[in-house]
Amino acid sequence: MTASESLRQLLQPVLVGWRFQFGRWIDSGKSDRYAVLKPMGGPLAGLVRQPAFSLVLIGAGTDPLTAPESKAQDVIEKLLDESGSLVFAQPGEPVYWATDDGRPVAEIAINTIINR
Repeated sequence: MTASESLRQLLQPVLVGWRFQFGRWIDSGKSDRYAVLKPMGGPLAGLVRQPAFSLVLIGAGTDPLTAPESKAQDVIEKLLDESGSLVFAQPGEPVYWATDDGRPVAEIAINTIINR
């Protein structure tokens, strides 16, 4: 299982009600919430690999500004409590912004460690 698959499997229970996407955001309407997991590279691959990711949480058009922020805190708590099949998962502090059409967004950097 790849690091992205492990991370997705670990986070899916926390992200119920959010459309999970990989690599890029494909918008299908302002009524949906999105969780987009993007690979961000990492240091040289060796016996221990350390892939990094960005998790972008995009709220629905009718969501309060705090919806992605609240979900980001849930994700952070989950990653601090367990790492699933990953050796280690460390979330960064979230960054908040908005889409061009005003939907609230929270983005979290996630560093992982996996065995080769």
